[in-house]
Amino acid sequence: MAASLMAWRSAAARRGLAVRELGPNIGVEIGGLDLAAPEDAEITAILRGAVVERTLLLVRGQQHLTPAGYVGFARRFGDRLDLHSRRDLCLPDHHEIFVVGNVVENGKPAGAAKVGLNWHTDHYHLEHPALFTFLHALEVPPVAGHTRYANGIAAWEALDEETRQKASGLGVLHSRARLYRELFPDATEEQCQAEAARFPDVVHPLVRTHPESGRRGLYLGGEWGSEIQGLPKPEADALFARLLAQITRPDFVHEHHWQPGDVLMSDNRCSLHRASEWDEGLYRRRLHRLILLDTVRPVG
Repeated sequence: MAASLMAWRSAAARRGLAVRELGPNIGVEIGGLDLAAPEDAEITAILRGAVVERTLLLVRGQQHLTPAGYVGFARRFGDRLDLHSRRDLCLPDHHEIFVVGNVVENGKPAGAAKVGLNWHTDHYHLEHPALFTFLHALEVPPVAGHTRYANGIAAWEALDEETRQKASGLGVLHSRARLYRELFPDATEEQCQAEAARFPDVVHPLVRTHPESGRRGLYLGGEWGSEIQGLPKPEADALFARLLAQITRPDFVHEHHWQPGDVLMSDNRCSLHRASEWDEGLYRRRLHRLILLDTVRPVG
């Protein structure tokens, strides 16, 4: 890893920030931060270094963070914030913020409860996919509703050499049209066709070189709408299943149990994540999601 990224730990110690590892191969929590505070370039560099090295960054205690402050925090890492096509599921005054959860306002769903229930990285269907994803927890159920994150770099580095040789140089076709029907079963046929026209299929490398760390990692896309190219379909499907099982091994995964005020920042470039269900009849769940898009295409 570049020296500038490696320096985040010593800088965090110098600034008196508490650092706690979330798992052996993924995730770090940094305490003592107020994300609503004016931008501090060194703090931004610490956070970026942490999420690049550990794939997942947790900052707790941010209940006071307003939507405007949340958007402002995300923009410290880039200005290409995604605007979701389902504006009815975004905040009216901040279309960058997509609402995840069983939120009902004026008798209509104001959030998407059934998204993310498969292993995926965000916006892998784009030519320039997601860079970082931010989730801010406002309301969470007391049980269930957790989110799991997996580190594709650690998983790749632990693979046997034969599988690595087989996977290197292959591409993965990602179809937004297929994915959209799974994500939004309530969508009309007109909406599905519009989504397919807006986002044509795209191919990205199966094994991606991280542009900041220089390390290689698995870039599967997602369980829905992605398939390996360059092999007979049965062989391609078997390899995809093999690699998915590898990246989601317990030692490469952190399961996050949400608390109100949590902010999670994840690096999409060599990782996967997956939401889990909860009892929607008993409990409300509301997370605010921001996705920052990359400026470069994935490279092998």
